[in-house]
Amino acid sequence: MTKLLYRITPYIWEFPANVTSINGKAIILDQTCFFPRGGGQVGDIGELSGNRVIDTLIVESEVQHILEGSPNFFVGQAVIGRVDWGRRYRIMRLHSASHLVYYAMQEVFGLKCKPSSSGLLDDMKDRSDYLFDVPLDRGKLSEVESKVNQIIERNLSITHKPENDASERILWKIEPYDAMACGGTHVRNTGEIGRIQLRRGSKPGKGKERIELTLT
Repeated sequence: MTKLLYRITPYIWEFPANVTSINGKAIILDQTCFFPRGGGQVGDIGELSGNRVIDTLIVESEVQHILEGSPNFFVGQAVIGRVDWGRRYRIMRLHSASHLVYYAMQEVFGLKCKPSSSGLLDDMKDRSDYLFDVPLDRGKLSEVESKVNQIIERNLSITHKPENDASERILWKIEPYDAMACGGTHVRNTGEIGRIQLRRGSKPGKGKERIELTLT
């Protein structure tokens, strides 16, 4: 089983590892800081000793690093992994911001306004579909944006750790809000996020509205 270094800290972007499996262009290591696609968050990209990694996946509980071409290393060989840090850090900022948007959406639109799916989060924006039983009020969406930016400006601490010593369930928490289960990558405090913008995205279906979140 691969040791998941990004769970120790998502700020690790370079690491040594040993190759434990090669299946075509899919590489498994004994440890990694590459985040695999899941929960709506895209997988990390980067390189393994000069071999470009174009995606990271979980397949049968194993983290697979997908290379652009054939590897120039062998099973048992030591490699150096490097995550595309600029991309990873933007994702961390957007992911933490998306949770703040959730809490503000609940405050402004009511408790029935909940995500209908895990959405899609990459380094450009977060796209989250929310349940709505009335048309989206753009004035209220602007209020949500203002609330989130106010929280960000307070430079509040964010905790992201296992629920307890025996649990693999990871909880994301910021006071005074309830903890939220999330296994993605996040920043340590709201001040790292910077200002955000919200807009209505394309209509995802009846009774739903897509909210798109970007960094300014």
